Amino acid sequence: MTSTKKKAYENLRYRIITQKLAPGELLKDKDLMDQYGIGRTPLREIIIELQNEGLINRVARAGTWVAPMDFVFLKQITEIRIGLEGIAGELAAERISEDQLEQLEQILAKVGVLEAEEKLNIEELIKCESQFHNVIYAATNNQKLETLLKSYQSIGARFWHYLAYNREELFKQFESQRQMFLAIKKKDKIKCKEIMEQHIRDYMGIIDRKIKLLNGTLDPND
Repeated sequence: MTSTKKKAYENLRYRIITQKLAPGELLKDKDLMDQYGIGRTPLREIIIELQNEGLINRVARAGTWVAPMDFVFLKQITEIRIGLEGIAGELAAERISEDQLEQLEQILAKVGVLEAEEKLNIEELIKCESQFHNVIYAATNNQKLETLLKSYQSIGARFWHYLAYNREELFKQFESQRQMFLAIKKKDKIKCKEIMEQHIRDYMGIIDRKIKLLNGTLDPND
């Protein structure tokens, strides 16, 4: 991706994840091209990428809109994702390159700087969360698995931000990623699998609790 195109992609993704663009909201090509200063071809490529991530729906001659949020669908893909993340952890521990290890270290170093700041920089933290996962997925050297997990991670990020995005819960996720980095650096396939699976179980536990609170089926003191 070119710098301009990458920034446009990251910002549009951020706006969808953080509900600045509401589920079901219509996206007009001309408005997006004017806003980001890009042409039709790079915009089309961005839309395809976001569509592959499950964040956008596009139908020829009908239009493009932000994908809806479906809690049942989230639960279904998360049940699948637990096992797939474990596989990704094992494969990444075996196949990760020194360059990819360095990328993970740099991402976590940036998170440390952001964590020390008084005001949360949500946009940058979302980028770090996504980038860390994407490096792990790429390290599997399994393109099908990588594509599938990138989609699931993007969908999960929307619900995470909508339901559970406070400082404590956010940085607990990054602590899990620090543990993953140490395990993958040691090429510990079993530990990497356990950490990746538990990371998703913890995520789903928080989401389940928030949904029950919203539905009034859980006492806030429990």
